[in-house]
Amino acid sequence: MPWTNVQLLLSVRDRTNADPTTSYNNASFNSFNQNLVQGQIHSVSVNEVNFPYDIPNIQAGTTNLFAIANNGGVLPASQLLNIVIAPGFYNGAELVVAVNNAMIAAAAAAAPPVNAADLPVLAYNNVSDRFTFSPPAAPVSGPQNWQIISPYTFYSVPTTGIVQYNKIGKDIMSIMGFLQTQGVVYTSGGNPAVRNTLYVSNPGAAFIPPGQPSGPIASAAAAPLSFTQYIDICSPELCQYQYFRDGSTTNLARRSDVICRLYISNNVATQEDEGARPFVILRQFNNARVMRWNAGSSVGSMSIQLYDDVGQPLQTTWQPRPYQITFNVYEQDKDSLTY
Repeated sequence: MPWTNVQLLLSVRDRTNADPTTSYNNASFNSFNQNLVQGQIHSVSVNEVNFPYDIPNIQAGTTNLFAIANNGGVLPASQLLNIVIAPGFYNGAELVVAVNNAMIAAAAAAAPPVNAADLPVLAYNNVSDRFTFSPPAAPVSGPQNWQIISPYTFYSVPTTGIVQYNKIGKDIMSIMGFLQTQGVVYTSGGNPAVRNTLYVSNPGAAFIPPGQPSGPIASAAAAPLSFTQYIDICSPELCQYQYFRDGSTTNLARRSDVICRLYISNNVATQEDEGARPFVILRQFNNARVMRWNAGSSVGSMSIQLYDDVGQPLQTTWQPRPYQITFNVYEQDKDSLTY
């Protein structure tokens, strides 16, 4: 291995495309009239990443939406209550309050209004880290049968009125630990009705889909709560001399130009709500990827892209703090002319 006496120091604050609405997850760097690193370079590796994690777990348009519908009589069959949560950071207890309040607000705005006592109720167990939807304890309109519908985890066919359909696998239900496998496909009168919908029903409800239990339904898994489980940091320029692509166990993730994967963790074994609050990730890579370089070429410019755990450009509701990356730059061994 050639040796390093040079570092390339990057801060996203120095990006040349400084529009915060477009450049946070696709930053360009060009040092104007000079190379970023000048010299005969053998290879480049990531040494350290300092990343302020300012990515809210509830974000507008992706993880802040779901809908509920009722077959018990308090809503027309075709009417949905669209539930919208204000974007921000939420731990489990805070998300329960926000979701229950949002359901009450949507019920009050319905025409005709729905009594809050007829609504399902969300709860959270901070020991098991699981969310539970329960039927109303004392409905004023008789037994209720509620459908919980979300853009991805529980989706419906177009005839039900859901217009959001998220194929990439991330929404508020998946962040709360609910899975697609908790829903079913059934037919009504021979026609497809509702697909992959979560049901919560009072005992004795007038309508319970075949095979669906009445009563509370808990999330099948512990709640991730974080918007993304990791961030893939990519650079096409730094990886341009690689002979073959990266690999992955999922087709959703990036499979090329990944210089490192940054896991959303504080890197020590403590019990925290990582991803439910802003925090700073400092990661030093002891066995970093080494990116082959052309020894006759300097590093003139580069770009850095950020992707979430479903392979989509990382997004944030508000302006995040700058992140920094330190690269080790290995120069050519002039004595042995090793490349």
